[in-house]
Amino acid sequence: MAEDNKIKRCPVSLQPDIESLLAELTPEDFEPASQQERDDFIQDRQSVSYWKDAWRRLKKNTVAMIALGVIIFLFLFAFVGPLLVPYGYDQFSTGAENLYPYHYALEDQTRLDEEIAARSESEVMDVDTLIENAKAEAEAKGETLSSVDIAMIRAKAKVASKGQSEHEDTDPATVRKELGIKKKLFGYSNEELQRKAAGEKVFPHVFGTDMYGRDILVRVMYGARVSMAVGICAALLVLLIGALYGSISGYCGGKVDAVMQRIVELIYSVPEMLVVLLIATALKPILTNFVNTGSGPMKEFVNTMGPNLISMFIAFGMLYWVTMSRIIRGQVLQLKQQEYVTAARALGASGGRIIRQHLLQNCIGQIVVTTCLQIPSAIFLESFLSYLGVGVSAPLPSLGSMATDALSGMYTYTYRLIIPSVILSVMILAFNLFGDGLRDALDPKLKK
Repeated sequence: MAEDNKIKRCPVSLQPDIESLLAELTPEDFEPASQQERDDFIQDRQSVSYWKDAWRRLKKNTVAMIALGVIIFLFLFAFVGPLLVPYGYDQFSTGAENLYPYHYALEDQTRLDEEIAARSESEVMDVDTLIENAKAEAEAKGETLSSVDIAMIRAKAKVASKGQSEHEDTDPATVRKELGIKKKLFGYSNEELQRKAAGEKVFPHVFGTDMYGRDILVRVMYGARVSMAVGICAALLVLLIGALYGSISGYCGGKVDAVMQRIVELIYSVPEMLVVLLIATALKPILTNFVNTGSGPMKEFVNTMGPNLISMFIAFGMLYWVTMSRIIRGQVLQLKQQEYVTAARALGASGGRIIRQHLLQNCIGQIVVTTCLQIPSAIFLESFLSYLGVGVSAPLPSLGSMATDALSGMYTYTYRLIIPSVILSVMILAFNLFGDGLRDALDPKLKK
């Protein structure tokens, strides 16, 4: 009878058979859990902040981390390197003009040239002596030495000279080996060779020197410093103006946003290069007069920077912030509809506080990425203007101006063009790759 009252389970039901499960349980299964079992069941994990999570994802991006390492190396190369080299970027070294990065020392090269010239002269004298002796013998016999005979004598002398011993060979490699001349890794001037022979410590010209005897390594360091300083300062200037303008435009909305965006569209239509040239032309007489009549540290700063570089910063402040403002405006338009912004407004927070404490802090990812990607653009603009001769003022070097100076001797001293060009290309590529990796790491939509 009890068997008939038992509820039969439907064969197609997805519910588990509770009665069979309960039959398998024992009284020990109903005892309270121990403290160790509780600790193992609920594991406390350290909370991960937004920046820690972004750094974790950035470290997984191999290309971005390599680019970051290159940026750090270039930063040390540009800002710490000049402190380790005893030369100045505008220091002229007499006797060290046009040194190659990898060449024979000037003293050894002089010995080599003199020895080769002496041996060549002795060979010529030997041939002339043979011809004179042959003419004398022919005259004694009453004969005349023809041009064919003279050519035969020269040919035999040339063949015989090739069979001479090694100490009479005029091949440069053989003469160097005989004289014990070893190829130097870096160049030295005559004065530096004398100091080196006296036992003094002399720093080599690693990248050689230019036509004025200025060390190319130091000039490249200062050129990289100028490029990175211009790129970072311009990016910060763009960040300051663009973030402020875009956040105000997006938060206010309505007619204010419409008017501000029409201004942005007008600025987009202005050619940046023309503005830089016009500002530089207008500022040049003013700054020249200030340098001639002014005094103090400001005079030295203006004299070092020059009108072209100052006009470049002014152009960045006037024109290059529009892209940043557009990006921040779009983010603010989305964020200002969120509940926490409505709550802050209901509690009486002012518009400036909402923008500063709530909106911009939630746009930090886009701000950092856009600022980082603005740096290579500014570096390229500065190098391009310096290449055209409207960038930094001499004698302050720039990678672009060094490339321009190298064009005059491109076929003889090709390395002078290759070195700054490679460093500039690597710098721009590293900033672009790091900016792309930073964008992937800070984008919450790509969070895994």
